[in-house]
Amino acid sequence: MDNEEFTDEYLRPFDEEKDVIQNVYDKMLHSNDIATKDDAFYKYFYNLLDTSTNFCTFRYVRLVKSVEEDWIAAIEEALPALHHVVMNPRKFIEEDREVVNIAMARNITTESIRHLIQHSNLIDKYDEDGTVIPNRILNVFKEESLNIYENRFICTLIAELQHFVNKRYNVIFENTKDELGSFFEMESKIDNYTETIDYKLQVNVRDKQSDEKNEKGNNDIFERLIKVHRQVNGLASTEFITTMRSCPPVRHPIVKTNAIKKNMYYKACHKLWNFIYNYNKVGYSVDLLKREPVISKEFEKDIYDSFIWNYAMIHNQVDGAEGININRPKRKKDINIKYIRQVLDEIVRESGIPDENLQRIVMNELTSLQEKYKREEQDRKRVMSKKVSNTQSEQKKSG
Repeated sequence: MDNEEFTDEYLRPFDEEKDVIQNVYDKMLHSNDIATKDDAFYKYFYNLLDTSTNFCTFRYVRLVKSVEEDWIAAIEEALPALHHVVMNPRKFIEEDREVVNIAMARNITTESIRHLIQHSNLIDKYDEDGTVIPNRILNVFKEESLNIYENRFICTLIAELQHFVNKRYNVIFENTKDELGSFFEMESKIDNYTETIDYKLQVNVRDKQSDEKNEKGNNDIFERLIKVHRQVNGLASTEFITTMRSCPPVRHPIVKTNAIKKNMYYKACHKLWNFIYNYNKVGYSVDLLKREPVISKEFEKDIYDSFIWNYAMIHNQVDGAEGININRPKRKKDINIKYIRQVLDEIVRESGIPDENLQRIVMNELTSLQEKYKREEQDRKRVMSKKVSNTQSEQKKSG
């Protein structure tokens, strides 16, 4: 095959709609098939591999996920109201009254004067000009406070909501991610007449399930969950919630104050509280799909091709390496359980015949072949017995 023919074959168009990895695989497979089609060393070494003891395992693990929409929709509906009350919390004026030493008094009000008139024991003396000198006086502190029931309700709701969302999010996107992916391992020992080759290969391709771009099915519901997770955790980290964490939480059932009963934003939050409190479902399913398929003939060829390439690559780097006699007789392959499973797997995958019919056909054929070989063995024994008998008769006559 000349170079021009090889180039034309190699550059034939490939399916642009295929996955990019599938495309490069097809190109490499095609070029390798052309390059090794009539190569004597390739055929020799392939026979060594095919008749040696090879241990191969291949498995892949995937997550099959589904998320119920009801709880995501309920949270999405309440998020605008939650955001509004967090950004605009209710406040009240908290007043603290305390009789303090006159030197520590910071806020003298008319109420302080009235209190002093009523408690003359707090006065030290009266000056001639009418100045009153007290030793102690009532100090009234007034400041805005967030510690009201409605705010404690919102803080407790967000804490419960964060736990509710994060628990589901972590199971769906984070947990078991180290178990996901494709795992291949090969161990082989080759007797190449003049050398022994020990070969070990391990490839682990792990999926990053926390990346939402890896989710191909139900993208819409997953994107909504990711958005809800981000918003809820954002609300939980606001200054208002951080301040309110020092206040005691509320308990179910929620007291319907005038604000919770009449304000549209607090009503929406109360509705979400009841939904979460009464939600007794998991709201999702995550199933591990584990498969350990039988290695097909096509996959086996790819594995052997990789072995041959690695061997040739190493051999090419060794100075003064001795050549290999590729004219040795071919070795015969043992028929073992692995080979039988491989053949049966190809029949099952490619036949399309219903299981019952396929089982009946295989059993009939096995029975037929066993009877055939049994007859052949009996015929062979009769022929051998006849030959032995004729030989003995001839020996007697000649004797």
